Parts: sequence; C-alpha cells; structure tokens
Amino acid sequence: MTDSVDGEPRAPGRVGVLMGGLSSERQVSFKSGKAVFAALASKGYEVVAIDVQRDIDQVLRREKIDTAFPVLHGKWGEDGSIQGLLECMGIPYAGPSVFGAALTMDKEVTLRLLEGHGVPVPKGVVWTRDKGECSAAVMPVQGPWIVKPVREGSSYGVTRVTDPNKLAEAVDAALAMDDRALVEELLDGPELTVGVLEGRALPVVEIAPKDGWFDFESKYTLGMTEYFVPARISAELTAKVQEISLQSAILTRCTTSCRVDVMAGGARGPRVLEVNTIPGMTGTSLLPMAAQAVGVDFATLCEKLLLAARLRN
Repeated sequence: MTDSVDGEPRAPGRVGVLMGGLSSERQVSFKSGKAVFAALASKGYEVVAIDVQRDIDQVLRREKIDTAFPVLHGKWGEDGSIQGLLECMGIPYAGPSVFGAALTMDKEVTLRLLEGHGVPVPKGVVWTRDKGECSAAVMPVQGPWIVKPVREGSSYGVTRVTDPNKLAEAVDAALAMDDRALVEELLDGPELTVGVLEGRALPVVEIAPKDGWFDFESKYTLGMTEYFVPARISAELTAKVQEISLQSAILTRCTTSCRVDVMAGGARGPRVLEVNTIPGMTGTSLLPMAAQAVGVDFATLCEKLLLAARLRN
C-alpha cells in the first residue's frame, strides 16, 4: 500500500532513477536504468538519472529527490544496502524492502527458507574455503552440477560442470566472487521464470537458449536465446510453477514485484532456483515481457512500480 493523503496515492514528485552502482552488474544496471528513465519520462514524470557512487547520499540531497527508483543489480543495490540508506534519509523508494532485498540476495538463506515451507528447491551444498578443495569424491550431491556464488546475479561466476575433474575449478571461480559457493544438482529443463506483480503471478516465460545453456553470453547477446510466453509446457505444470513462484514471493515479502526463476525438473517436478527483486528492466527483459502478455506495457509497468514506492520502516 502506498503512502497517501486522504486515500490518494502520494505524488512521486522529483524521481531519481538510481543506476550503475558499484557491483559487477554495473553495465547491466545502466541498460535497465536508462530504459526506466525513458519510460517514466514518457509518462510525464520529473525524472533525474543518477549514477550511484560512494557519494550517493550527497547527490540525493543536492538533486532534491522526492522518490527513488533503484534499478541497481547485484551487491550494494539489490542486497538491502541502498534501501537502508533511503530509509535513513526518509526518501520513499520503489522495489524491494531492506528485508526482502537482503534476504533474496543470499541464495543459501532464501532456499533454506523456501524449503522449510515446502517449496521445492534443488539439492545443494554450500562450500567455503575452510572446507578445503572441493572434489566429486567429497561432494554429497551427485553431479552434474551448477556452481554459483551465493550473492551474485546475471550469471556472474556461474559454471555448469559435467566433468567431475572440473568441479574444484568451478568452485574456486565462485569463491573468487563471494565467500560462499553454492553447488547444486543440474536439473532438467526447460528453464522457466515467473514475474510477480501486485500479488499476482504473471504468465510463465520459457527461456530457450539456441546453443548450450542460459549463461551470461546467452542472457545478454541479442539473438542467442528465444523466449516463449506463455511457456510451451502443460497447463498442469504451468499452474504448479505459478503456485510455487507466488508462494516464494510471499515468503520473501516480495509480492509487489519480483521475478522467480524455476527449472521444470522433468519427472521430479519443478524446483525454484532463486528470487530476483530487481530483475532486468528493459523493454525486452523477462518481467516486462510477462507483464506485456497481460496487457501491461513497459511504461505502465514502470509507473505501477513507481506509484507503489514507499518507506517500510
């Protein structure tokens, strides 16, 4: 529920679209931020584009920002850091709360929370340097595997391991980006994603790389991946995927907007991989793609998120 006066949503005033940032996803964030900036400007809002650096508090004051719209992917933007600063400064903001962002950025904690409430997740093990070298011989989860840093996004540091002799190398690559590496079973596809908007699960999007798997290159190189909305799956599987995605959003307190990634899982059934609280936000990104399927164009989606901006604490 937005802050309001006499039942009316609060006017956003001067809107700062926060982009760039300090994480490994800086360049991806610029693409999303510029798209959101253009969309809100097209709706007639007073918008300021802000490249987030260490002096962001000073910039927000100098620019006299009334409402912030963070479009910051990864650490320091999608992990509760910028949200906490905005809370302290008293600037209402779009997107996840401090709690929702911090929780979902940590894949280990998120998956354990979901698993504890009956949401199906992959089998996985968290590996740290104090455990020594990781190898297939000591790995309790049977391969092949997907190895990823616990707190990164956009497929940074993610390796698909089919050769047991390459497992240690993949774990080292993940640990170079975070102090914990998540080693998960490799699940059957297709890979699916479900946008959640205003407490509603949107149509399931199927992600179909033309070659290999959905790694960083396939994700961000035009033409390397096809997307199908609705997904080419059964009605029964569609309903189940939407159900567990919405349940994940509810458990992580991210029902205003988020994107939940799921693997279809074959005969074992679907498994939730993660919850993204500030997913890609361009006209061809996955959450906007799903919103478009129910008649919400990109500019209107951005406006909905802006009008939901508020302080949580």
